[in-house]
Amino acid sequence: MRDSESHSRSGRGVWTAMATVAVSALALTGRVASHRAAGVSDAETPSHRSLGAGISHHRGWRDRTWRPSADPLAAAMRADPKYHRYLPKIYPGFDMSSDDWYHRPREDTVPSSLGDATTTERERDFDLPGLPPRSVTHGGERGAKVKNSFKVCLDNGAGSWDKAFARGIDRLFVPGVCFGEVVERSCADADVVIFNEHDFIWGGAHRDPATHAIELPPKSHENQVYMYFAHEAAGGFGSELRDSKFTKQFDYLSYVDRTRSAMWWPFGPTLRTLTDDFAVFGKPRAARVPGIAWLATDCVEPRASMVTAIADEFPVFSMGECLRNSPTPHGLPQRGAVDPSSHGAFQSAMSDYMFYFAVENAGACEGYATEKVWMALSRGSVPLYFGTDDVYDTLPDPHAIVDLRKFTSIAQLAARLRAIATDPKEWRKVHAWRYRDPASWPVGFRELIRATSTDVKYGVCDVLMKGPRGYARSEGRRQARCETRMEVLGKTLGKAGWGAGEYIGKSSKTKVMTPPTTHLERRCEETSGKCWSLRSEGRG
Repeated sequence: MRDSESHSRSGRGVWTAMATVAVSALALTGRVASHRAAGVSDAETPSHRSLGAGISHHRGWRDRTWRPSADPLAAAMRADPKYHRYLPKIYPGFDMSSDDWYHRPREDTVPSSLGDATTTERERDFDLPGLPPRSVTHGGERGAKVKNSFKVCLDNGAGSWDKAFARGIDRLFVPGVCFGEVVERSCADADVVIFNEHDFIWGGAHRDPATHAIELPPKSHENQVYMYFAHEAAGGFGSELRDSKFTKQFDYLSYVDRTRSAMWWPFGPTLRTLTDDFAVFGKPRAARVPGIAWLATDCVEPRASMVTAIADEFPVFSMGECLRNSPTPHGLPQRGAVDPSSHGAFQSAMSDYMFYFAVENAGACEGYATEKVWMALSRGSVPLYFGTDDVYDTLPDPHAIVDLRKFTSIAQLAARLRAIATDPKEWRKVHAWRYRDPASWPVGFRELIRATSTDVKYGVCDVLMKGPRGYARSEGRRQARCETRMEVLGKTLGKAGWGAGEYIGKSSKTKVMTPPTTHLERRCEETSGKCWSLRSEGRG
């Protein structure tokens, strides 16, 4: 995930630093807070009429009012502000009060001011947003022993984490759920030690100076649990994940690929970001520039040669350091901006473009999709994307993206993009998912939202509760390579096709990217559809 999409060495997306916004809709409690996060008022009612505003029962979305004024997701949140039953469970059976935890803290002596669980708490499901975790004490007295309360240590501290794309990761650094105490660096007496990939790859943590191999300190006691959090593609910058000697040093892996890790830690939109972005998602087609936006630092294959070839047939605004042919939007948030207003500013600026080139820097990797595709979807910029089948299982609608696997040539792709850009029916088709009842969204997409919106500590605690009975240990398991035989736009990936290696570093050895004005007519200075239009085919 170290991408490309940043103006900094760590490379992950200039703009998306604001994705560091660790505020999750699941942290909101009560109906009023839920309304505030959803951007709706208490006066609005969660009726079916509000979910279907702008719909014609006979003809589908009306041409003039096909964008409903009310957000269906906000209505669903308002109707069920605590349990969010329209989202599937991802930690079934999790119970803080259970006596059957596989991993146990050495000492259940963390002071607590919480009393016994109430009858309502005992009966409720614990995979819930908006509710505090249940902590059961013996006797209900302050300072009494607390069940399943662990001392957790952050190896090298919270400051060693790259938080730009890890939504809600700050919640990992504070007590709650089964985290009775959170300390940094001094991990000898900790029950759980959490390591992070950024510290190993970019910070050089625990590397042997002679062999450069990563060697973890030995556990201080036999019941200590080591967990590794990773967000890089195993076939790219996260190559350590393919080294079984490395992975066997951990008990559990928390990673993007759900099938090859214990705890699923994906990129994706949250309830908060989806509702916050609803206004820009609804920006009309006519208000957007009919072109492809792209922000990248590293000109890595296969995407560098791919996007350059696309620019020969359809307008591409490359605004990052890689193959730049357009200026970066004024005021775009820089890396490190974490406040919601910065997220909003980025999404607003990038929503001026109809499309976004969301191809991963490592190409198609099993189970791996980063913020690029999700942020574009959330703001209504149609992503140009390709990935493995398991990634598609988490999409809100197969029509919501332009799947580059389905085209045999750049010319065929350009024709499809032109159709979306000029035909109101095609535009509505790729955006229809956002106006549907969230309960009807595909299960994989709803599970993704549940995972990204839930306090990350729940995932860790569920692993500690179930252990290898429910989650696979690392035990030297290796992550999958990225796909090199897939055919995209008439060529295979890899050195024989799009990965021919024309581009090195931040510049092309052979050519520059075609400017977007080759394919566009410009009538004024604004970044808006009223100033830009596609040239007639055959012109330019």
